[in-house]
Amino acid sequence: MKTCRSLAHPNGVGRVEAPLARIVGHWLIVLLLLLTFSCRHKPKENTTGSAEPTPIELTDTTQDVLLTWIDDAGDFHVAQSTSDIKDPNRGQVRVAFTAQETVNPEQVFVADLRQKNAKGGYAVRAISRSTWEELGASHRKSRLESLSAPPATASDAGQNAADVVAVIYGAEWCKACHDTAHYLSTKGVKYIEKDVDKSSVIQAELQAKFTRSHTPPTSSIPVTDINGRLIVGFNPGALDSAIAAAHGSRSL
Repeated sequence: MKTCRSLAHPNGVGRVEAPLARIVGHWLIVLLLLLTFSCRHKPKENTTGSAEPTPIELTDTTQDVLLTWIDDAGDFHVAQSTSDIKDPNRGQVRVAFTAQETVNPEQVFVADLRQKNAKGGYAVRAISRSTWEELGASHRKSRLESLSAPPATASDAGQNAADVVAVIYGAEWCKACHDTAHYLSTKGVKYIEKDVDKSSVIQAELQAKFTRSHTPPTSSIPVTDINGRLIVGFNPGALDSAIAAAHGSRSL
């Protein structure tokens, strides 16, 4: 007689009880073993795609590149050659390759064009886009602060009623500034040199003089102050005229 709750032994001897619960439990164990095996042998993800990107290489002959530099006023300018960017704006220049896709839109590459490495290239580093934009903002803030600074009340150091003393606002790297100083020496005019690159106070002093003399402000140097008259650039004729005017006013 057959029943629904018993199974014949494979050898035909006796019968073994096999409750439904035992069969379900057996399959659960098999399923757990299969899951454990699959987890243990799960292929590892390939992480090579997240490796550090290939280092950026920039030289004077690099093609298909856009170089963005920031002027003293905080404005951004774009060039296609490293030779188009002059001091003192070469310290932090953004590098973008037109033939490559942007991997991370929140990141930009910045190069220091003031010094080459052993291979003749420039050091390039990655910074966040917000940090790059803040560089321009900080330049604009400094410029606004210098424009709003109170005008100087004292005469330039060393100036008195007996001598004509010129003040040359320039920078160490500026050849026209050195030419102006040499020309004033040949004229017997004493002068004071003030480096606008090294002091925000000097920048503010110059801006105040632009305002007082009703001279349009400029980022060009040198700017030579002779008895309140401002001469922009190395201009021997204008220097002679200012020196003569200063001597005339002194004799009055």
